[in-house]
Amino acid sequence: MKSISNELKADPFGYVETLRSPIGVYLRREVFQKQVDSNLERVLRDKTVANQAADGSWNQLFADTANNLWNLYLLGHEAKDVSVKKGLEWLLTIQRHQYRGYPGFFLSGNRSDAHIMRSNVYGEFGPGCAIFYQTAYAVHLFHLFGFDDNQRVQAAVRSYLQFWRANWCGAWCTINVLRMLIEHRLSAGSEQVERGIKSLARRQTKRGSWKGFPFYHTFHALSRADQAIAKKQLKKAFQSVVKRQNKDGSWGEQRRETESFLVLDALKNIDALQHIY
Repeated sequence: MKSISNELKADPFGYVETLRSPIGVYLRREVFQKQVDSNLERVLRDKTVANQAADGSWNQLFADTANNLWNLYLLGHEAKDVSVKKGLEWLLTIQRHQYRGYPGFFLSGNRSDAHIMRSNVYGEFGPGCAIFYQTAYAVHLFHLFGFDDNQRVQAAVRSYLQFWRANWCGAWCTINVLRMLIEHRLSAGSEQVERGIKSLARRQTKRGSWKGFPFYHTFHALSRADQAIAKKQLKKAFQSVVKRQNKDGSWGEQRRETESFLVLDALKNIDALQHIY
Protein backbone atom coordinates (compact mmCIF):
# COMPACT_ATOMS: atom_id res chain seq x y z
CA MET A 1 0.00 0.00 0.00
CA LYS A 2 1.01 3.60 -0.50
CA SER A 3 2.84 5.15 2.45
CA ILE A 4 0.92 7.73 4.47
CA SER A 5 3.99 8.97 6.34
CA ASN A 6 3.95 12.36 4.64
CA GLU A 7 0.26 12.86 5.43
CA LEU A 8 0.56 12.51 9.20
CA LYS A 9 0.34 15.54 11.49
CA ALA A 10 3.55 14.61 13.29
CA ASP A 11 6.30 11.99 13.17
CA PRO A 12 5.05 9.23 15.50
CA PHE A 13 8.58 8.21 16.39
CA GLY A 14 8.85 11.29 18.59
CA TYR A 15 6.09 9.88 20.80
CA VAL A 16 7.40 6.31 20.63
CA GLU A 17 10.81 7.44 21.87
CA THR A 18 9.20 8.56 25.16
CA LEU A 19 7.70 5.13 25.94
CA ARG A 20 9.59 3.13 28.57
CA SER A 21 7.36 0.11 28.22
CA PRO A 22 7.06 -3.20 26.35
CA ILE A 23 4.96 -1.47 23.70
CA GLY A 24 7.64 1.18 23.31
CA VAL A 25 10.36 -1.47 22.97
CA TYR A 26 8.35 -3.36 20.34
CA LEU A 27 7.54 -0.27 18.30
CA ARG A 28 11.13 0.97 18.29
CA ARG A 29 12.49 -2.44 17.31
CA GLU A 30 9.84 -3.80 14.95
CA VAL A 31 8.19 -0.74 13.41
CA PHE A 32 11.01 1.79 13.31
CA GLN A 33 13.90 -0.70 13.12
CA LYS A 34 15.83 1.08 15.86
CA GLN A 35 18.22 -0.42 18.38
CA VAL A 36 16.70 -0.78 21.83
CA ASP A 37 18.46 -0.20 25.14
CA SER A 38 19.28 -3.69 26.46
CA ASN A 39 19.19 -2.41 30.05
CA LEU A 40 15.64 -1.18 29.56
CA GLU A 41 14.63 -4.52 28.10
CA ARG A 42 16.10 -6.35 31.08
CA VAL A 43 14.42 -4.07 33.61
CA LEU A 44 11.05 -4.49 31.89
CA ARG A 45 11.46 -8.24 31.69
CA ASP A 46 12.37 -8.52 35.37
CA LYS A 47 9.42 -6.34 36.31
CA THR A 48 7.08 -8.46 34.20
CA VAL A 49 8.07 -11.82 35.70
CA ALA A 50 8.52 -10.61 39.28
CA ASN A 51 4.94 -11.39 40.26
CA GLN A 52 4.48 -14.61 38.31
CA ALA A 53 3.20 -17.35 40.61
CA ALA A 54 4.64 -20.85 40.85
CA ASP A 55 1.68 -22.17 38.84
CA GLY A 56 2.65 -19.93 35.92
CA SER A 57 -0.15 -17.40 36.29
CA TRP A 58 -0.14 -13.84 37.47
CA ASN A 59 -2.50 -13.62 40.45
CA GLN A 60 -4.53 -16.60 39.15
CA LEU A 61 -6.20 -14.11 36.84
CA PHE A 62 -6.60 -14.55 33.10
CA ALA A 63 -6.37 -10.82 32.34
CA ASP A 64 -3.13 -10.36 34.28
CA THR A 65 -1.60 -13.54 32.87
CA ALA A 66 -2.54 -12.78 29.26
CA ASN A 67 -1.34 -9.18 29.42
CA ASN A 68 1.99 -10.19 30.96
CA LEU A 69 2.51 -12.91 28.36
CA TRP A 70 1.80 -10.29 25.69
CA ASN A 71 4.38 -8.04 27.35
CA LEU A 72 6.97 -10.82 27.12
CA TYR A 73 6.16 -11.25 23.44
CA LEU A 74 6.57 -7.51 22.85
CA LEU A 75 9.95 -7.68 24.59
CA GLY A 76 11.07 -10.33 22.13
CA HIS A 77 10.83 -13.44 24.31
CA GLU A 78 10.02 -16.79 22.70
CA ALA A 79 8.19 -19.95 23.71
CA LYS A 80 11.36 -21.46 25.16
CA ASP A 81 11.51 -18.71 27.79
CA VAL A 82 10.69 -20.31 31.15
CA SER A 83 8.17 -17.66 32.15
CA VAL A 84 6.42 -17.86 28.77
CA LYS A 85 6.27 -21.66 28.94
CA LYS A 86 4.83 -21.64 32.46
CA GLY A 87 2.29 -18.97 31.55
CA LEU A 88 1.07 -20.86 28.49
CA GLU A 89 0.83 -24.06 30.51
CA TRP A 90 -1.37 -22.25 33.03
CA LEU A 91 -3.65 -21.07 30.23
CA LEU A 92 -4.19 -24.68 29.18
CA THR A 93 -5.35 -25.51 32.70
CA ILE A 94 -8.33 -23.17 32.28
CA GLN A 95 -9.28 -24.58 28.87
CA ARG A 96 -11.96 -26.88 30.21
CA HIS A 97 -15.20 -25.24 29.15
CA GLN A 98 -17.81 -25.73 26.47
CA TYR A 99 -20.04 -23.21 24.75
CA ARG A 100 -23.39 -24.75 23.80
CA GLY A 101 -21.70 -28.12 23.56
CA TYR A 102 -18.67 -26.88 21.59
CA PRO A 103 -15.36 -27.70 23.34
CA GLY A 104 -12.06 -25.89 23.77
CA PHE A 105 -13.03 -22.67 25.53
CA PHE A 106 -10.89 -20.84 28.07
CA LEU A 107 -12.40 -19.37 31.24
CA SER A 108 -10.54 -18.76 34.48
CA GLY A 109 -13.52 -18.88 36.82
CA ASN A 110 -11.99 -16.04 38.86
CA ARG A 111 -14.76 -13.51 39.48
CA SER A 112 -12.30 -10.62 39.45
CA ASP A 113 -11.48 -11.31 35.80
CA ALA A 114 -14.80 -9.99 34.52
CA HIS A 115 -14.30 -6.67 36.31
CA ILE A 116 -10.70 -6.34 35.12
CA MET A 117 -11.69 -7.17 31.56
CA ARG A 118 -14.44 -4.55 31.48
CA SER A 119 -12.04 -1.84 32.66
CA ASN A 120 -9.03 -3.05 30.67
CA VAL A 121 -7.55 -0.44 28.34
CA TYR A 122 -4.45 -2.40 27.42
CA GLY A 123 -3.63 -4.68 24.52
CA GLU A 124 -5.21 -6.02 21.37
CA PHE A 125 -8.48 -7.27 22.89
CA GLY A 126 -11.39 -5.34 24.34
CA PRO A 127 -14.17 -5.94 26.90
CA GLY A 128 -16.45 -8.51 25.29
CA CYS A 129 -18.11 -11.49 26.95
CA ALA A 130 -15.70 -13.17 29.36
CA ILE A 131 -15.57 -16.62 27.75
CA PHE A 132 -15.05 -15.22 24.24
CA TYR A 133 -12.57 -12.56 25.36
CA GLN A 134 -10.48 -15.16 27.19
CA THR A 135 -10.67 -17.78 24.44
CA ALA A 136 -9.82 -15.41 21.59
CA TYR A 137 -6.98 -13.80 23.56
CA ALA A 138 -5.57 -17.18 24.63
CA VAL A 139 -5.60 -18.57 21.08
CA HIS A 140 -3.93 -15.34 19.92
CA LEU A 141 -1.13 -15.78 22.46
CA PHE A 142 -0.53 -19.37 21.38
CA HIS A 143 -0.39 -18.07 17.82
CA LEU A 144 2.16 -15.39 18.70
CA PHE A 145 4.41 -17.96 20.36
CA GLY A 146 4.18 -20.41 17.46
CA PHE A 147 1.61 -22.96 18.63
CA ASP A 148 -0.99 -22.87 15.86
CA ASP A 149 -0.54 -26.63 15.50
CA ASN A 150 -1.37 -27.38 19.13
CA GLN A 151 -4.39 -29.69 19.01
CA ARG A 152 -6.05 -28.11 22.02
CA VAL A 153 -5.72 -24.65 20.50
CA GLN A 154 -7.08 -25.94 17.21
CA ALA A 155 -10.07 -27.38 19.05
CA ALA A 156 -11.12 -23.85 20.05
CA VAL A 157 -10.72 -22.56 16.50
CA ARG A 158 -12.71 -25.47 15.06
CA SER A 159 -15.51 -24.80 17.53
CA TYR A 160 -15.75 -21.17 16.44
CA LEU A 161 -15.85 -22.25 12.80
CA GLN A 162 -18.93 -24.33 13.55
CA PHE A 163 -21.09 -21.63 15.11
CA TRP A 164 -19.56 -18.16 14.74
CA ARG A 165 -21.27 -15.55 12.60
CA ALA A 166 -20.40 -11.87 12.21
CA ASN A 167 -23.68 -10.73 13.76
CA TRP A 168 -23.69 -13.35 16.48
CA CYS A 169 -22.77 -11.06 19.38
CA GLY A 170 -21.82 -7.46 20.22
CA ALA A 171 -19.12 -5.40 18.54
CA TRP A 172 -16.34 -6.22 21.00
CA CYS A 173 -16.99 -9.96 20.90
CA THR A 174 -17.19 -9.80 17.12
CA ILE A 175 -13.89 -8.02 16.60
CA ASN A 176 -12.12 -10.07 19.30
CA VAL A 177 -13.09 -13.36 17.68
CA LEU A 178 -12.65 -12.13 14.10
CA ARG A 179 -9.11 -10.94 14.93
CA MET A 180 -8.24 -14.43 16.14
CA LEU A 181 -9.86 -16.17 13.17
CA ILE A 182 -8.12 -13.88 10.68
CA GLU A 183 -4.66 -14.85 11.88
CA HIS A 184 -4.97 -18.58 12.65
CA ARG A 185 -4.03 -20.81 9.72
CA LEU A 186 -7.08 -23.06 10.18
CA SER A 187 -9.49 -20.17 9.79
CA ALA A 188 -7.68 -17.39 7.89
CA GLY A 189 -9.23 -18.33 4.53
CA SER A 190 -12.55 -19.54 5.90
CA GLU A 191 -16.01 -18.52 4.82
CA GLN A 192 -16.64 -17.21 8.32
CA VAL A 193 -13.72 -14.77 8.06
CA GLU A 194 -14.80 -13.64 4.60
CA ARG A 195 -18.32 -12.98 5.85
CA GLY A 196 -17.00 -11.15 8.89
CA ILE A 197 -14.85 -8.85 6.78
CA LYS A 198 -17.75 -8.20 4.38
CA SER A 199 -19.96 -7.38 7.35
CA LEU A 200 -17.45 -4.76 8.47
CA ALA A 201 -17.36 -3.32 4.94
CA ARG A 202 -21.10 -2.70 5.13
CA ARG A 203 -20.58 -0.84 8.41
CA GLN A 204 -17.75 1.37 7.19
CA THR A 205 -18.69 5.03 6.89
CA LYS A 206 -17.59 7.55 4.27
CA ARG A 207 -14.96 8.81 6.71
CA GLY A 208 -13.44 5.38 7.09
CA SER A 209 -14.59 4.33 10.57
CA TRP A 210 -16.86 1.36 11.29
CA LYS A 211 -20.26 2.21 12.75
CA GLY A 212 -20.59 0.76 16.24
CA PHE A 213 -17.10 -0.78 16.23
CA PRO A 214 -13.89 0.37 17.96
CA PHE A 215 -11.88 2.10 15.25
CA TYR A 216 -8.34 1.25 16.31
CA HIS A 217 -8.98 -2.43 17.10
CA THR A 218 -10.90 -2.93 13.87
CA PHE A 219 -8.19 -1.22 11.81
CA HIS A 220 -5.52 -3.40 13.42
CA ALA A 221 -7.49 -6.64 13.05
CA LEU A 222 -8.05 -6.02 9.34
CA SER A 223 -4.36 -5.27 8.83
CA ARG A 224 -3.67 -8.98 9.34
CA ALA A 225 -6.12 -10.11 6.65
CA ASP A 226 -5.12 -11.04 3.10
CA GLN A 227 -8.53 -10.44 1.52
CA ALA A 228 -8.84 -7.63 -1.01
CA ILE A 229 -12.02 -6.36 0.67
CA ALA A 230 -10.06 -5.88 3.92
CA LYS A 231 -7.32 -3.93 2.14
CA LYS A 232 -9.93 -1.73 0.50
CA GLN A 233 -11.36 -0.87 3.93
CA LEU A 234 -7.91 -0.10 5.31
CA LYS A 235 -7.22 2.28 2.45
CA LYS A 236 -10.51 4.04 3.09
CA ALA A 237 -9.69 4.28 6.80
CA PHE A 238 -6.40 6.13 6.19
CA GLN A 239 -8.14 9.50 6.23
CA SER A 240 -9.46 8.74 9.70
CA VAL A 241 -6.02 7.56 10.87
CA VAL A 242 -4.54 10.90 9.80
CA LYS A 243 -7.38 12.93 11.32
CA ARG A 244 -7.24 11.12 14.66
CA GLN A 245 -3.51 11.59 15.23
CA ASN A 246 -2.55 13.78 18.18
CA LYS A 247 -0.11 16.66 17.85
CA ASP A 248 2.63 14.72 19.67
CA GLY A 249 2.46 11.92 17.09
CA SER A 250 0.37 9.51 19.17
CA TRP A 251 -3.21 8.29 18.76
CA GLY A 252 -6.04 8.00 21.26
CA GLU A 253 -6.80 9.56 24.62
CA GLN A 254 -7.44 7.24 27.56
CA ARG A 255 -5.85 4.30 25.70
CA ARG A 256 -3.14 6.34 24.03
CA GLU A 257 -0.28 3.85 24.28
CA THR A 258 -2.40 0.88 23.17
CA GLU A 259 -4.11 2.77 20.37
CA SER A 260 -0.82 4.15 19.10
CA PHE A 261 0.46 0.57 19.03
CA LEU A 262 -2.62 -0.59 17.11
CA VAL A 263 -2.18 2.09 14.45
CA LEU A 264 1.58 1.77 14.02
CA ASP A 265 1.64 -2.02 14.05
CA ALA A 266 -1.22 -2.07 11.53
CA LEU A 267 0.65 0.32 9.25
CA LYS A 268 3.69 -1.95 9.52
CA ASN A 269 1.55 -4.98 8.66
CA ILE A 270 0.37 -3.38 5.44
CA ASP A 271 3.66 -1.64 4.66
CA ALA A 272 2.05 1.79 4.71
CA LEU A 273 4.53 3.53 7.03
CA GLN A 274 7.93 4.13 5.53
CA HIS A 275 10.58 6.08 7.43
CA ILE A 276 14.26 6.66 6.80
CA TYR A 277 16.37 7.59 9.84
